[in-house]
Amino acid sequence: MKLSTKNRLEHHLVIAIGSIACAALLSALGYEIQRAIAAVSYFLLFLVMIIGPSVRIWPSITKQFRGPFPVSWRAELGIWFAIWSVAHVLFVWGARDWDVTGYLVDMSPWAFGALVAVIIAIVLACTSNTAALKFMGDKAWKWLHSYGVYVIFWLTAVHVYDRAYLRPYEDVGFPSTDPIHWVYLITLALVVLLQLTAFVRIVADYRKTGEYPQGL
Repeated sequence: MKLSTKNRLEHHLVIAIGSIACAALLSALGYEIQRAIAAVSYFLLFLVMIIGPSVRIWPSITKQFRGPFPVSWRAELGIWFAIWSVAHVLFVWGARDWDVTGYLVDMSPWAFGALVAVIIAIVLACTSNTAALKFMGDKAWKWLHSYGVYVIFWLTAVHVYDRAYLRPYEDVGFPSTDPIHWVYLITLALVVLLQLTAFVRIVADYRKTGEYPQGL
């Protein structure tokens, strides 16, 4: 799979406009702005996570579009995930009257994991460019971004599940009555399913041809 580091202005504009529209829609549906921003950042991460396995399972996707689509959108999606994630953290701190120290002291393990995920996302966003790729080299850059995005996903998944179902100080539980909680749960399961399917596809191709797919 070809590495995607070239940031295109038109991609950034589409993602920015789509993200704002999504946040506005959630706000219109009654969600607080802080939750709307969190949801947008998660949806962007979801898109990042399904691109890789999708083109492994259905390689014809990249042949039907120029770019190659959708891999060519992955860097921009990751950058905007980082932007919206930072915005979410700032809103959380703002709700605490900017008592960042107090927040860090009292934060749950799941919130700490989410904060670590945001820090990693910032690192990946800052290195999602051709200059960073040339500086680090293909293998180091790919290692950083491949492992980094998976760490972000699982830390975020635990945080999302905690916020949706495990808060003992609020009247929540499973099953949730909040539709967006079901969206989170379904999309988390979909990411895992696609990743497992892509893994099986890779192993099956190896058993058939004796070689791994190009770019793996």
